[in-house]
Amino acid sequence: MRGTVVVLALIGLAGCAPSADTPPTKPEDASVAISVPGPDRVIASGILPTPELDGVAITAGHWRHDVGPAGDAAVFVDTAGQTQLALRCDSARHRLLFVRAVPAAAGGMLKIITGSGAASFVARPRAFAPGVMAAVPIDDSFISTALARAKGRIGVMLTGSSAPGATLAIPADGAIAAVIGDCAGQSQAQSS
Repeated sequence: MRGTVVVLALIGLAGCAPSADTPPTKPEDASVAISVPGPDRVIASGILPTPELDGVAITAGHWRHDVGPAGDAAVFVDTAGQTQLALRCDSARHRLLFVRAVPAAAGGMLKIITGSGAASFVARPRAFAPGVMAAVPIDDSFISTALARAKGRIGVMLTGSSAPGATLAIPADGAIAAVIGDCAGQSQAQSS
């Protein structure tokens, strides 16, 4: 009985072998060019594409570095003199506060986009002025790597809320790195 099973198995395997009459198949031509669509702008080495900012013009304005007893702030003001974004060090709580000046009935997510990364943070309505605020620990890796070293432009998006015109593109500036560096230094000094 065992011999019959072995013979049947060998016959089954023999049926899997190609017959001598069948010509071998030709491999496909490996020289066929394939076109893959990509970004319509040149991306430098180490820079990520930022499709969220495609078609969004950089808002005209300037950065200023404000020094205060509770912590320094980097403030972006548009040409009309309106604050659009502020990053303030809350040294007592070891965190960085993002404040986006938009009319918002509810919070949402505040997404910060740089050429080397993006991160989203919970945004809550401000109690004393229009806009939203997000609090981020100063030792957050996005803050110390992507935001502090940002070049080119930075995008700020407010998602999941009723805020109109939720995308802001602004130029990167040394004031951002200065506030982050000072805040991290104060935080380390207080915890030592």
